[in-house]
Amino acid sequence: MRTETTVELDALIREWEAELGPDVLAQARYQERMRVVRFLLGLVMPLVLVVVWLPTGWAVALRERFLGNTSWWGTWAVLLVILLSEAVLALPFSWYFDFHLENRLGLNRQSLGGWLLDELKQAMLAIPLQSLLFLALYAVLRLLPPRWLLPGFAGVVAGFLAVFYLLQPVFLRLKFKTEPLDDPDLEARIRQLFEKAGVPFAGLSVVKAGEKTARSNAALVPRGVGTEVVLFDTLLEAMTPEAIEDVVAHELGHKVHRDMLKLMVVLGVVLVLALAVGYGVLRWAGTWDGLQGPQDVATFPLLTAVLAWLGAGFQILLNAYMRRVEFAADAYAVRLTGNAAAFEEAMRVLVKQNKTLPQPALWVERLLYNHPSPARRVQAVRRWAARQGTSSARP
Repeated sequence: MRTETTVELDALIREWEAELGPDVLAQARYQERMRVVRFLLGLVMPLVLVVVWLPTGWAVALRERFLGNTSWWGTWAVLLVILLSEAVLALPFSWYFDFHLENRLGLNRQSLGGWLLDELKQAMLAIPLQSLLFLALYAVLRLLPPRWLLPGFAGVVAGFLAVFYLLQPVFLRLKFKTEPLDDPDLEARIRQLFEKAGVPFAGLSVVKAGEKTARSNAALVPRGVGTEVVLFDTLLEAMTPEAIEDVVAHELGHKVHRDMLKLMVVLGVVLVLALAVGYGVLRWAGTWDGLQGPQDVATFPLLTAVLAWLGAGFQILLNAYMRRVEFAADAYAVRLTGNAAAFEEAMRVLVKQNKTLPQPALWVERLLYNHPSPARRVQAVRRWAARQGTSSARP
């Protein structure tokens, strides 16, 4: 039996789909299918790497070539070679999903050469960081007795997550040019939001994303003791100042609720559990086909495959948690601005610009989405605004 909530959601979806039109809607549905395909390929690729490295004996030969179990430099060299091979093997898939697909959707504004250069810059930072993470993990496996492995894993994971958080602005600026935004009126609006939220304001920057993509986004990033707002220029061009306020207020909701810290803790626990299972699998593999136990760097392809599959399973639970977090940040944004209509405007703009379905299939949303669907978010805000007496009429 259809409930009032379901009827209301269906009406909202039909309204948005009519606004998108048949062509954009078809592109959004195609993008959704490719999202599922990419998820499935993400499960297959680690298994391919296991087959490439272990049954062939290449991982063992590489370990012997670099003395990977007797020298830390050798261990690091083995990790770097395997990670580089993974990056090369994944490049055609990255090209398809991040370049070709974006072209087909009409969202890409970048040449192939420019895209490849961005991929290279990202890899030059990401691969050394990943290799150092796993170097630390193999140090834990070799130096600590079994009863101390969990605390050792926890220490490595905590350090990695802290570095990842602090390097967020670096990864952003590796791909996009950023500069201070010269818009005193908008800056005054956002500064006032920060004051109401009790968060130190560290400036407003614009990301020159429009040179490379038609997509829009916004984020808060750490800057000194304060927080910097970064806005895509595509978002600035498409939204009213009121809608931008609601987008920033949503991000402030995450900041005030300490969602990033909570997420880091949850991710840390999940990673430690995954590493514990991975250790068990490596012990089970034992000395199979030349391997020398969990501390052997030649087991690295098997370890990454275990982590990838466990990560996919845990991701379903994390997504459910994150969708609740996003609903709470939406409610905070509307409470902070008192403008539910502007929030709905922002959602409609993002759906059009990013060519997103207002409501994907429920199983896809639960499996792959760490945000609620745009239609569900707007429906929740409308209901919340009605209870609070806040205007939810479209501007």
